[in-house]
Amino acid sequence: MKKLVHDKTKCLKCAGCVGVCSKMALDMYGLDLQIDYEKCVRCGLCTNTCPVGALKIMEVDNA
Repeated sequence: MKKLVHDKTKCLKCAGCVGVCSKMALDMYGLDLQIDYEKCVRCGLCTNTCPVGALKIMEVDNA
């Protein structure tokens, strides 16, 4: 199963990903990025927008 993964150590907290998400699956609460996995369709817009590669769509084990 593919999932959007956020690397907090790389994130600049610029919120560019939030603005580009057409499904409104991303939001900033203070300086923390919140991902609503039920809304996320893994389209990749946020990963392409992130200037430092802090967001990636990865295959994860569902176990």
